[in-house]
Amino acid sequence: MKVVYLADAPYPHTWRWVQHFARSGVECEVISFRPAQIEGARVHYVGGAEPLGKARYLIHARRVRQLIESLQPDLLHALHLTSYGFLGALSGVRPLVISVWGTDVLEAPRLTPFHGWLTRFALRRADAITATGLHLATETTRYAPRSKRVTVVPYGVDLERFVPESVRGEPVEPRASRRPSTSSGRTATASAEGAPVVIGTAARLSPEKGIAYLIEAFAALRRRFGERLTLRLAGEGPERQKLEALARRLGVGDAVDFRGWLEHEELPAFLRELDVFVLPSTAEGFGVAAVEASATGLPVVATSVHGIPDVVRDSVTGLLVPAKDATALATAIGRLVEDEGLRRRLGAAGREYVAQRYDWRRNAAQMELIYRRLLEGRDGSRRADLRMGA
Repeated sequence: MKVVYLADAPYPHTWRWVQHFARSGVECEVISFRPAQIEGARVHYVGGAEPLGKARYLIHARRVRQLIESLQPDLLHALHLTSYGFLGALSGVRPLVISVWGTDVLEAPRLTPFHGWLTRFALRRADAITATGLHLATETTRYAPRSKRVTVVPYGVDLERFVPESVRGEPVEPRASRRPSTSSGRTATASAEGAPVVIGTAARLSPEKGIAYLIEAFAALRRRFGERLTLRLAGEGPERQKLEALARRLGVGDAVDFRGWLEHEELPAFLRELDVFVLPSTAEGFGVAAVEASATGLPVVATSVHGIPDVVRDSVTGLLVPAKDATALATAIGRLVEDEGLRRRLGAAGREYVAQRYDWRRNAAQMELIYRRLLEGRDGSRRADLRMGA
């Protein structure tokens, strides 16, 4: 069986789905407007007209349709609604699965009347629609035909890779007793108030991730707790220089470790360096970073926007605060700095919550079932040749 994916090949969200099905015996082809290699799949890069930004999707629509037709897929799966989903709908190839991930339904449909039209057009043409969380699914129903169901299929976490140190069974120093190094190479010294605490996040350094508010909150916390606290930021993006300048201006440049880009396989180790994970986003469709942090046994402080409350239960697995509010962020983080027992309780509850709802194996099985139903529905006389789990 052959599945063609319309998606950005470099994104972990893409290659995790593609690699799962490739390992299950499915022939996977990927059509992408960004170049990358994906193990087990063939990637077809659609280049040209990059300076035009999103407009190049329309310019290359005919080329993409011809490529899809030449590949003769049994099923077409578009990951992202208002770009690849629209191209999938234009191709006329069926069955078509469209997966909604975030801004493609939370923001894009409202940009212009044309964006609203193409959103509804793509959803009308889809044979199955998935969203990563309940909030996204609810928003998607605003644009989908009433007769079409939006199925929640989370982008979950590999619980065998994202694990607390206690689960790994390795003899490690308790987090609270570590002496984390700063970006300047010096070692932070614990103050009389308690042991060092490492705060951190992993995110693209772009405006919607709200990292500036985290740095402002951290500066306030350093005035309160002194060198007991350090901040580690994993990620790259257009805001990096501005954020570094902000940290220096607030007097915490030496205490903020800009770790840079990490490959996805490096994230579990990075998370295990932290005591508190912070997700200060001003817009977030799902919040997979919070899921990965909870799986690692970390308490999460996050903003109560969009899909984040789907993955962070306030006062159960983490603490939720209003977006764009550095003071509220500092207050919530400060509670966790002061109360190691609370950190442990929230972290343990987070691991359990993720195991119940966001286990990647279960989420992948949900998508497998959607594929099966669509293929069997197309030809009821034969069972789809999907060798899942092979």
